[in-house]
This record gives sequence, structure tokens and C-alpha cells, in this order.
Amino acid sequence: MEKNKHASFGMGVGATSILMIFVLLCLVVFAMLSLVNASADKKLNDRLAGRTKAYYSACDKAEILLEDVDSRLEQLYFENPGADDYLAACLSYLNEAGGVAVAEADGSGIRFSFSVIINDEQHLSVVADVPKRPAAGEPYYTIKAWQTMARQVWEPDTKLPVMDSEMPELLLPD
Repeated sequence: MEKNKHASFGMGVGATSILMIFVLLCLVVFAMLSLVNASADKKLNDRLAGRTKAYYSACDKAEILLEDVDSRLEQLYFENPGADDYLAACLSYLNEAGGVAVAEADGSGIRFSFSVIINDEQHLSVVADVPKRPAAGEPYYTIKAWQTMARQVWEPDTKLPVMDSEMPELLLPD
């Protein structure tokens, strides 16, 4: 009795082929998922870059307007020596200044605000105070608020059609 010298142990050629096909299929699926995820990340990054660019563009416009206001307030400071004269001149200027939406006086000074459009959904809102008479070396205004706000009022959808009154009644067995 001669023993088989070439006895095979393990999987055959068919099982190995099936395993290789399964591994290749898994690799293709994971590659496609990675490609879809990378594409979605690129779209998100592009939108985020656009929003960031729009925000900083609005900030630049707001700072240019504040620079104009600051130079005019400095000029009014030196032209009007009295506190009441200065405050009246500032209020007159701010009410007539282009871009300044609201200017109102109270006992301590003037509060003015303006907004710059960021995109279709948001605007940059800036609120600043002008003191009654700033001391030498102090700023002519102080910024109280610098924030992005929605351009329209958000109204939540409170309707949830879970049980509609027009639905037919369920027939339950007796």
C-alpha cells in the first residue's frame, strides 16, 4: 500500500477564487464610499469657503463705514468745543450719513447701528455708542455689538400631521 505522497490539505481552487472575488468586491465598495465621501466634503468646504469669504467681505465694508464715521466724529470733536454742540452735530451727521440705519440720542450719548448684507440669508449687524464728550485720547465711539443675524424671522413649522381628522376610522374587531 502506497500512500499518496501529494495529499492536499486546505481549500480548493474554487473557494480561493470566491474569496478573492469577495475581497475585490469589498475593496471596490469601500473605494466608492470613499469617493462619495470626498466629493461631499469638497462641496461642503466650497460652501463654507464661500460663506467665510462673504462674511469677511461684509466685515471689510463695515470697517470702511466705521472708518468714515470715526474720521467725521474726530472732525466734529474739534469743530464743536461744547458737549451739547458736539452731540447735536454727531446726531445730525449720523442721521444723514449713508449706510447708518438708526441714530438715537439718550442722556449719555448717541447709539447708532447699521447692517451690511452678507448673503441672501444673513446680514452683519453693528451697534456702536458715541459718548457725550470723549476725553482726550479716548475713542470717538465704542462698538457694543458685532454679530451676524438672519435676514428674515425664523418661523418654526409646528404642524406634524400624525393624526389627521380626515383619516378614516380604523375598523377594530368586536
